[in-house]
Amino acid sequence: MNSQSNSDTLKIFATNLLRLRKERGLTQEALAHMAGLDKSHIGYIEQLRHTPTLDTATNIAKALNVPISELFNLQAGETGDDIELARLNALLPHVRRYQELADEYGIDDVFQDNGGKLLQTLILTGLQNMSGREGNDAVDNQGQEWELKTVNAKKVKSFSTHHHLTVEILAKYRKAKWLFSVYEGIEVVEIWIVEPDQLEGFFTKCEQSLSNKQKSMSSGLAHINNPKIPLKDVRLFGKLYYRDRQDDKIRPTQKLASFKNKYSK
Repeated sequence: MNSQSNSDTLKIFATNLLRLRKERGLTQEALAHMAGLDKSHIGYIEQLRHTPTLDTATNIAKALNVPISELFNLQAGETGDDIELARLNALLPHVRRYQELADEYGIDDVFQDNGGKLLQTLILTGLQNMSGREGNDAVDNQGQEWELKTVNAKKVKSFSTHHHLTVEILAKYRKAKWLFSVYEGIEVVEIWIVEPDQLEGFFTKCEQSLSNKQKSMSSGLAHINNPKIPLKDVRLFGKLYYRDRQDDKIRPTQKLASFKNKYSK
C-alpha cells in the first residue's frame, strides 16, 4: 500500500471515529479510557497525527460497540465535509428532550425564531450564511445568492417572506435562488429548490401591491407585510432536493456548496 493509500485510509478512519464518538456523546478522553488508551491518543488519531495499529483500532471499535469494518468504510455522506452533520445528529436527542420539556409549558416549537431551523439547512447544503443581509440569506461558491425559507408543517402551510417587503428587497428576491425547507416540529424533512422565474407570479403580485400602496402615500417608501408563499405551490413547481423522515438521525445529502470557513463576521 502506498503512502497516499495509507493517508486516505487514515482520513476515513479518523472521520468515522469522530462521527461515531460524537453520535455517542463521548469526549476524546472518555473514549480513550473505554478503549484502554492514553487520554490523548484519540485526539491524535482524529487530527491525523497518529495511525492506529490493528489492536488499537479493534479496541476503539469495541468501545464504540461497532464492527471494526465500520471505522474503515467510506460511506455516503460520511466524509470530512459532514463532521458538522455528525455533531448535529449527536445533539438531536438532547434537543428533542428540550422540546419535550417545552411541550409541558405549551411551547410547541423551541425553534420558532427560525435560527435552529436555518442551522440544519446550512449544515445539509453547505451554503454560507450571509447574516445581517436584507433580502437574501446565503451564498454558494459561485457567488449565487440564495433565499432560505422554513416552515413547520405541523403548524402552518405557507412560507413567510419579509415583514417589510419593499421594491429594493423584491429586486433582490428576483435574482436569488430559493430554498424552501419543510420541518415537522423541530426537524427538517424536505427541502425544495425553486428558481426565481418560477416565482414571477408571486413577484408580480407583490410589485402591484407595492405600486398601489405607494400611490396612496404622500411620503416614505411603501412596504407590504409578510406576503406568503403556499407550501402546496412549492411542492407543485419546485425541485425536490432533500427528503428524510427518519426519527433518529438527519441523513446527509449532496452539498450545494463547500466553504473552508463556515462563517465569520
